[in-house]
Amino acid sequence: MAKIQSIQIKNFKGIKSFNQAFDGNNFICLIGSGDSGKSTILEAISLVLSPNWNIAIHDNDFYKGDTKNPIEIIVNLINIPSSLISETKFGLHLRGYDSKNSCISDEITESMESLLTIKLTVEKDLEPKWHVINSKTEDIPISASDRSKFNVFMVSDYIDRHFSWSKGNPLFTLLKEESKVDDDTVIIDALREAKKTIDKHPFDQFKAVLAKIQNYAKNLGVDITNTNTSIDFKDLVMKDGKVSLHEENIPFRLKGKGTKRLISIAIQTALAESGGILLIDEIEQGLEPHRAQFIVNSLKKNNIGQIFIATHSRDVIVELEYSNLFQMRATSNKLIPFTNNLQGLIRAHPEALFAKKLIVCEGATEIGIMRSLSKQMIERGNVDPILKGIRFVDGGGKNLFNYANGFHDSQYEFCVFCDSDDFGTEKKALSDKGIPIFDWNEGDCLEVAIVKDLPWVGIKEFLELSATLDSIEKAKTFEESLKSKWDSIKSKYGSTCADSFETAEDTPQMRSAIGLAANKGSWFKNQSKGESLGDIVNKHRENMDTDCKTNKILNAIAVWIEQ
Repeated sequence: MAKIQSIQIKNFKGIKSFNQAFDGNNFICLIGSGDSGKSTILEAISLVLSPNWNIAIHDNDFYKGDTKNPIEIIVNLINIPSSLISETKFGLHLRGYDSKNSCISDEITESMESLLTIKLTVEKDLEPKWHVINSKTEDIPISASDRSKFNVFMVSDYIDRHFSWSKGNPLFTLLKEESKVDDDTVIIDALREAKKTIDKHPFDQFKAVLAKIQNYAKNLGVDITNTNTSIDFKDLVMKDGKVSLHEENIPFRLKGKGTKRLISIAIQTALAESGGILLIDEIEQGLEPHRAQFIVNSLKKNNIGQIFIATHSRDVIVELEYSNLFQMRATSNKLIPFTNNLQGLIRAHPEALFAKKLIVCEGATEIGIMRSLSKQMIERGNVDPILKGIRFVDGGGKNLFNYANGFHDSQYEFCVFCDSDDFGTEKKALSDKGIPIFDWNEGDCLEVAIVKDLPWVGIKEFLELSATLDSIEKAKTFEESLKSKWDSIKSKYGSTCADSFETAEDTPQMRSAIGLAANKGSWFKNQSKGESLGDIVNKHRENMDTDCKTNKILNAIAVWIEQ
């Protein structure tokens, strides 16, 4: 069954110009912000391959409402149905596709696949025109019945018609495939059989009135003794919704949105057993997260056709591979693919892929610091970074630069927040690409750097916070936890270390020992603890040296967020 190799869109809705190749990809998931054009791409595919003889186009379907520039949608199709490639159909208009080089030519060589190019054009008269095109031959029209052989249907908010047995709907196409009958009268024939059953109904409620009429007619010399009550066949003509699926006496169109979408997908999945192109806009709508995940996983496993979906849901993309994902941006005329560098992120932090800007953090502590910084910015009257589309990504230590390179390849705007005690080569490589790197002084980890800059009273709060968190986790008293923390500090300081914070002196050596003990002991190695640490830092920033590294980094990140 046919598959879309590539598509071009001009002057349709929010898209001025768009050109994208899909080559051999059979499951395509479009992500991106609202109004970026994801749904428009699906709708464009639906229109250019529509099985309907006519479609409704309005002035506002033109780019910026300008009807002077015609809508033009072109799809290149491979695996064309055999019934369409004979010389009496479109065999003389086929083109060649070189899959190795993703190249299309009007000349077909032995190494090429056959390809059919279909163009939909709508000018200011709003009349759609479909043609098969090839620069070596004259364009020829392609009918709705021929377009229906591509088995293209779209699941969106307007799917009630999918449950009626009418031409142009998936149920009707499935009926023709299952019955092996290429006859559009199959529905009207079924209605004729239904009418025979109706004609046998006695309609007892009307008998008395009918008898009176027959008697009066006889007095006037008119014999209507064979008259009966039935339904006029003009009311049984095939119309959308006239014959449709019901559950008992309730039409499927009255079911809930999620159920209707699932039933529509089920119909079209059955249709796709022999191949087809299924389009699903916002596949997660009306579905619980586990149901959305199950549907996507099931479609992927059982797909033998080509499926295009659009989503805003992390629960959808967590089931996919990087090769299935394409990002749409309003400023781009093509989709941006993802690389293998981000496969781990798709599983661990899929929500990050929906962000407008990203702060890639080395670990959970750094994310906690960023969450605390966000709170401080909001308190000072700034817009919440979340509302600006900014996400904090846990790089998981060793995956940090793998993710960063993946984001760079996928053209995200992002910065990196990390320690300075490792990754020198990787950081330089990213910095050379123009990626902002926010890190501490050379050789410093986060805890050491912060303890260097906090006022002494802040370091006391730093130590007491760690002891409090430890006592809660390990069901110990605060005093026991505090002693355990100080023992760790003494091991880093040496034998001359004071016996408690109260008797310790504020020296660089003591600060270094506290910071190293915190780092090696993982005192703040989760987001919640990191956020609490950030609260202490932000509380004391006004009392810290303006030019200290902690203030410089956090101020610089705040500026980057606000850009």
